Amino acid sequence: MAEIDTAPQSAPQPRRKFAVPPVKVACLACRASRTRCNGERPSCASCVAKERQCIYKPSRRGGPRFRKKTQPLEENSQEHDSPHPREREGNDIARMTLEPQRILASKAVSIEHYIDPGAGLKNLGDTLNDSDALFDSLFMTSHSDVSQANTSPNEGEMNDPMVRVYASDADVLNAYYIWIHPFFPILPAPHYPPGPDEPTAFFQNRPNDIDESSSPLGLAISALLALIPCPQDRNSLAEDSVIFRRKYAQFVAQAAIESIELDSERPESSVEPRKALEDPDDVPRRPAFCSDVPLDLESIIALDILSVYEYAQRGNLKKTKNRASMAMMYALDLSLHLQGDLEDGYSDCRRRVWWMTYICYCQSCIVSNTHPSLAIFTPSFTAHAPTLKSDPQAWYWFMKSQQAILAATEFVIDLNKAVASEADMTPSYQRMMELETFLEPLITESEQWVLNCPMTQPVDNDEAVVAHSLRCMARIKLNSARIKVHRYCAFFDAPIFSGKHCDLRSILDKDKATPELMLWPSCCDKRSPSSPASSHHTGASSSPTRSNSSINHTQPGRAHQSSLALIFPFSSHQSAKICLKSSLNIAQSFDSLPYPNPSSQLCDPPCYLGLRSNVIAPRTMPSFACCAMQCAYVLLSVYDKTQATYPQGTASKDVLVNDLVGRLQQGMLSILATLENYGTAFEALGGMRDQIRDKVYSSVNFDA
Repeated sequence: MAEIDTAPQSAPQPRRKFAVPPVKVACLACRASRTRCNGERPSCASCVAKERQCIYKPSRRGGPRFRKKTQPLEENSQEHDSPHPREREGNDIARMTLEPQRILASKAVSIEHYIDPGAGLKNLGDTLNDSDALFDSLFMTSHSDVSQANTSPNEGEMNDPMVRVYASDADVLNAYYIWIHPFFPILPAPHYPPGPDEPTAFFQNRPNDIDESSSPLGLAISALLALIPCPQDRNSLAEDSVIFRRKYAQFVAQAAIESIELDSERPESSVEPRKALEDPDDVPRRPAFCSDVPLDLESIIALDILSVYEYAQRGNLKKTKNRASMAMMYALDLSLHLQGDLEDGYSDCRRRVWWMTYICYCQSCIVSNTHPSLAIFTPSFTAHAPTLKSDPQAWYWFMKSQQAILAATEFVIDLNKAVASEADMTPSYQRMMELETFLEPLITESEQWVLNCPMTQPVDNDEAVVAHSLRCMARIKLNSARIKVHRYCAFFDAPIFSGKHCDLRSILDKDKATPELMLWPSCCDKRSPSSPASSHHTGASSSPTRSNSSINHTQPGRAHQSSLALIFPFSSHQSAKICLKSSLNIAQSFDSLPYPNPSSQLCDPPCYLGLRSNVIAPRTMPSFACCAMQCAYVLLSVYDKTQATYPQGTASKDVLVNDLVGRLQQGMLSILATLENYGTAFEALGGMRDQIRDKVYSSVNFDA
């Protein structure tokens, strides 16, 4: 109405397309939403009304082109009034004819500039002013491959930070079975194979309403899935993209925690507190996330997933253990550990939830290098182990390996305390013997497993790929436990990495005197006469007797370590050889872990994020990443010793040395590739990845 009141009272003129010409530079938010922008600074009217961030950035897909050594042509005032492009082109030709000096000036442009994006193109004016909409309508859904040389330097909203979201709980559940279930089978087996992954890209500069799940389980899964780059994200490793995924995932994770609290809330407590105690606690009144999962178990599963999220993404060990401890408490309150003989439609789900909660709690103690506050090795846990149709023994081995690595971690904690306080080492000696006796037959049997499931096999009701993954993880944990048991005797825990990871010491820790790795401790070879280890055999060849030269070179600061070595049941040579064999087993098992398959179609490994993506699909739930660091520690320690003992040019040992170095090289590259894959989604593991990368490409000059 305002336009009618203020219009001049003269004869009507032909109306232009826009009453007000478009601004030369619109803000990114208006361009993304394809709305008119008034160009006001610092915030346009549309952004102020919608309370969003207003950012201006010139677009190079429309408007005049400013080039070096030339002056921009003057705009014809009648050009925008012409209704047809052909008439505007005629005006331009006439203008160029009347101004030949302008043509001569344009010829001064260097010839290579004519291949620039947009070179030689004219300003199309109002008819095609919205170049973003035109470009998107033509090429957004194009399946043709476009080379980098032919793309616009400024991709606009196509390169905006984005995060994957899902339209419904059903889509989130489908994504769980693709990305999480192969490595963390806490939900029952799916009734049918999952369909292709169908994430929706949520752009940072395109505010949209998202229907968040009301279930803490759905939110916890969504938080972890948000860390996986979108398949259409061309700059998934850019800092802005990583930060946006990090912030969004944390937002959803916090929403999951709030949803857990909301599930335990009673309306009477806020309205009529005196009536809150009259009735027993009710089950949450909301739709179930999954029909096979009881509502009262959703919070436990969510806490287990968030425990892994806090470790792998945020690196917060305190919250990692807090989340796992809370899940354990909830599970004990529901007596999940006692329901051994209960059989109903939810029996398998309860067993999986209990034992995965048990494993998460044990793992939180391992990564934080602390003793569990609960009696973990107790016969009171009578819940039966879950079973897989394709492999009934896979769960048994997975749980047994978790108990083994927790026991080895407790051994390391007690050993470090004894060494620091110069206490009696006899209990540590006896415990080392017990653990080796326990681990050796388990590892021997695990080496005979035949894992022939395809690495890209989608999850189905038989869960063959889950069984494959559980056995790989069991073998990794068993061998990592054995390294923990023998690491001190083999290498005296000489630091290798600049950062402190897991229970490995840092080279920056100068408070404790450590032996140089080049002086491989041989003092373990001579044992106490009363030691029963003299008759113990591990299958390794007997070690050589310590020479006098090694005694003379022992520095005073290492005297206590040398004396401790006298009572260890294994020589340094034997322990180092055991560690080396275990580390090679770990590297091989990491290589055998399956890949998530977003397409749900069997293919050659590896799988990628999408059909057009060149990013390998990241494995998830890397709660046992410390095993990779244990493996790398051994490989690097043996490599340093090999280089020091057999420098290049030792012709008599060239063949054997090259063979050993080749094995070490392959193992290190496998560990690096594993951490690179995990690092695609989980930022906290980037520190481990960088440590290994620095050693492989800088400190350790492996032969090509």
